[in-house]
Amino acid sequence: MSGEIYEELHYCSHCNQKVRKMNPHRMCKNKVAMLEFLAKANDWVFVEAGRGAVVDGQFIRAPYRAQAHCSVLAWFGLAEHGERRSGLYRITEKGMDFLQGNHLVPKTIWSRDGHVVDRDTLMVGINSVKDVVLDKEYWDNYSLVQRYPKEENNGSNP
Repeated sequence: MSGEIYEELHYCSHCNQKVRKMNPHRMCKNKVAMLEFLAKANDWVFVEAGRGAVVDGQFIRAPYRAQAHCSVLAWFGLAEHGERRSGLYRITEKGMDFLQGNHLVPKTIWSRDGHVVDRDTLMVGINSVKDVVLDKEYWDNYSLVQRYPKEENNGSNP
């Protein structure tokens, strides 16, 4: 493996299993658009991957990647997910407060295996993220903001 193409692999010091990186997520204009969509519905919305959403029995075109955005909004605490695998989401009180400029969220959260594992200490509001576009430059540098979790017991045996 060339160091220019592949990064150094990290392994658990206890079981020698490969350690996966934590994925960073940031608020951006597309997530704000999805949050506004949920706010307008003001009820549970069935969000279908790659298709759109059903509100009050009507199929409505939702923002691109609506289901992925809803999952991240739930991790930020701005939306909630219905029963597992239901595809149902709705805005939370914190989500409404965020849209009104009365709530802050971490600039970045890191997830792994569907759970938030770390949060940025820098907090942002809607005015600083509503026009943010995660463009090609952001995605080209995505691997630079991914990070490995800290070893919890610093290499000592449990």
